[in-house]
Amino acid sequence: MKRLAWDGERRQDDGSYKRERSADPYHTSRWTRLSRAWRMMHPLCEECKRRGIIKAGEVTDHIIPWPVCQDFYDENNLQTLCKDCNHAKGQRDKKLIQSYKARQ
Repeated sequence: MKRLAWDGERRQDDGSYKRERSADPYHTSRWTRLSRAWRMMHPLCEECKRRGIIKAGEVTDHIIPWPVCQDFYDENNLQTLCKDCNHAKGQRDKKLIQSYKARQ
């Protein structure tokens, strides 16, 4: 399969993408329980709600990215997002994290 310029190193020969493993705290039972409980208490996407749209949330998100806020399990820093809003916010967060790390 021909690689395209925008595919980078993530595209595999079979056409699938290789995704980097998320940070270790996301793979703990503590986070899994907290995330599931959070979404049960807060079932709607917060970003969509702010725009007047009612949509089920699918992901527990850190409002301030956790590398910046430092406390991974701080419930005051959590919100529920749908996958589309989570992806868009993740792209914005990458810039914030890079800026934060550059200042450190």
